[in-house]
Amino acid sequence: MKKALRFASHILGFEKLDKYERDYLHDANIRSSIYMGVIVMALEVWMLVRQTYSKIIPKYQAGGDLFDLFVKYTTKYWLFLLIGLGVMLFCVFQKDKKLSKGRFWTLIVIGSACVLYTSVLSLESFTTESSSITPVMAGIMNAMLVSIYLLLFLIGVTIVTYALFKYRKNKTIVPLEHLAIIGFTLVCLAFGIFVSYSDFWGGKEIICFLTMVLYVGCLLIYRPYITILILGVSFYGFYQVLLTYQNGLSFQEQEVIISGVARKIISGDSVNYITFFISLATICFAIYHGRLNEAKKSKALEKNAKEDALTGMNNYSSFPGLAKEYIQGLTENFSENVFLFLDVHNFKAFNDQRGFEAGDKFLIAIGKHVSEIFSDSLCARQADDHFVVLTKTAGLMERLDALNKLVHDYDEEILLGINCGAYHLTGENEDPRMAIDRARYAAHLIKNRFQTVYAEYDKTMSEEYHKRLYIVNNIDNAVHNGWIIPFYQPVVWSDTKELCGCEALARWMDPVYGQLFPNEFIPVLEEYRLIHKLDKSIFESVCRDIRAAIDAGKPVFPASLNFSRLDFELMDAVQELEDLVTKYRIPKELIHVEVTESALTDNFLKLNEAMNRIKELGYSLWLDDFGSGYSSLNVLKDYQFDVVKIDMRFLSNLENSEKSKTLIDCIVKMANRINMLTLTEGVETETQAAFLNKIGCTRLQGYLFGKPISKEALYKRIDNGELIVSEKQL
Repeated sequence: MKKALRFASHILGFEKLDKYERDYLHDANIRSSIYMGVIVMALEVWMLVRQTYSKIIPKYQAGGDLFDLFVKYTTKYWLFLLIGLGVMLFCVFQKDKKLSKGRFWTLIVIGSACVLYTSVLSLESFTTESSSITPVMAGIMNAMLVSIYLLLFLIGVTIVTYALFKYRKNKTIVPLEHLAIIGFTLVCLAFGIFVSYSDFWGGKEIICFLTMVLYVGCLLIYRPYITILILGVSFYGFYQVLLTYQNGLSFQEQEVIISGVARKIISGDSVNYITFFISLATICFAIYHGRLNEAKKSKALEKNAKEDALTGMNNYSSFPGLAKEYIQGLTENFSENVFLFLDVHNFKAFNDQRGFEAGDKFLIAIGKHVSEIFSDSLCARQADDHFVVLTKTAGLMERLDALNKLVHDYDEEILLGINCGAYHLTGENEDPRMAIDRARYAAHLIKNRFQTVYAEYDKTMSEEYHKRLYIVNNIDNAVHNGWIIPFYQPVVWSDTKELCGCEALARWMDPVYGQLFPNEFIPVLEEYRLIHKLDKSIFESVCRDIRAAIDAGKPVFPASLNFSRLDFELMDAVQELEDLVTKYRIPKELIHVEVTESALTDNFLKLNEAMNRIKELGYSLWLDDFGSGYSSLNVLKDYQFDVVKIDMRFLSNLENSEKSKTLIDCIVKMANRINMLTLTEGVETETQAAFLNKIGCTRLQGYLFGKPISKEALYKRIDNGELIVSEKQL
């Protein structure tokens, strides 16, 4: 029984709809009213033309008064034309968040015209009884005409009120929208009854009524029980009105007895009439439930588009739009509102130790805490363990401390916490995405500083931030315009101190910032996954320099090129190098490939394949920064390097540290035993150079032998005899 009642409630539309579903159906009715307004206008224009040619012109030519003829034969058509225009424009302008001045005055004029039009009621030629028109018929016609005028007055008042409120308050009054649509529905039905009844006792069919109920039933979607009510009253009322006609039909008819009185109606129409009502009601039900299903699907899609699948918070795609609306709603004190970028300290360690499922539960818990602590604010999950918030500054630190404590206490064994970057609003034209990026930059600067929870984006950060953006936005320009050039740092033999090669290091000669050093642009390009563009440019510049030296008959020596881990991911780095070497006809012994130790810790199979290709193609493969990472011995075991470059930090305080000397000595001996040569970076004193030569380190690099300099400066040193190019370069 309960199931049957629930089913009936669902079919008849008694079930409760949420706001999204109600708004969806209402918006559909707004659009339908636009179409109906256009249809009504087109019908009335056609009727005006028809009346003018069939009645006004002939009667005027026969001596009739033009004004009287105009009022008699066109008033009601102008009336409906005005209604159609008013409702159409009302619905078109309904979507405006704030009415423009022109649209406001348009609605005011049209609404006022609808109201004032009721004043011509006294000029309308009402139906009077005659030999063919009974008093009942005349009364019905006049009552319907008066009801139409009253509805017109109601619609006019609604349009004027709506326009005034929306223009002044910048708000939408949904009840007035419903009132206008319902009024328009009743006008259409009344119009259909009025015209069809007139046609009926004139010997015609009730096409206008049937057309109008089709429009109303199939275009304007109400709850099924409301549709039944509207259509039922309309059909029943019109049927009873038709039965008031007694004499004068000239086509086939039948007599029926109503309350002991004989009535006449077209044969078969009674059955067809009821059948049409049932069919139309069924179609209306189907359309309603079809629209409702569309609303549910649309809601689900919109929810997926706006909601983070894991935490249920807003996702980052929807956040900027919501933030923009929030900002536009502010009128003053913009700086008292702040964007926050929240990051979780040590989340990667939590994921590694507890697993991804536990990590997801952790993120869900954090999302819940963020939403609760900033319940009066705009919150979203940006990605991974990152969250963004737009909130007031009042009580901000207390909220952040509370959130940090909740995160810290989540796991007793793993050290957790938050770091928060903040950016204060500066005005109504703030770009939310840019603001979030600035807050993120501030958060990035305190990442993994567990005692520092909060950092604000300030002037110093702004300068660094804009430089970062400049680098990202101009890497292509820098490559194209030759702003990126290689500087060469000498590498010498430890025994003779003769030049045996150089390391090519990138320098950015920028027209705005001047010379940019690698520590300024390389981390940025790596973060934004653009480093391969710079590296490819350096590879080509070095090959071009070597080719130029060969062609000019200058001394040539090997150059080592630094490959980033991302080079192997973002391009086919080995093939790119091979193509450049082929293009510039460079002997392969003049190119050394350097790969940093840290680059080899991920994706072993892919990198091992690339390392093997480098060796197979005939290039010398060097391991850079040995000792700076955590997997040095594994790297030596897994890859076949020709040279190991010992990190410069081993030389720190070498003269006073026997431990450092012992470690370097062991590294050199170990490399020699596995058939790898050694090079030590950061050599700055003769004492260091002598020690390294003594223990068998064959190559040296550092400020003792020269800083990185341009190609021209390097050859100047060679020409001056400051550097002697070794004949031995293997």
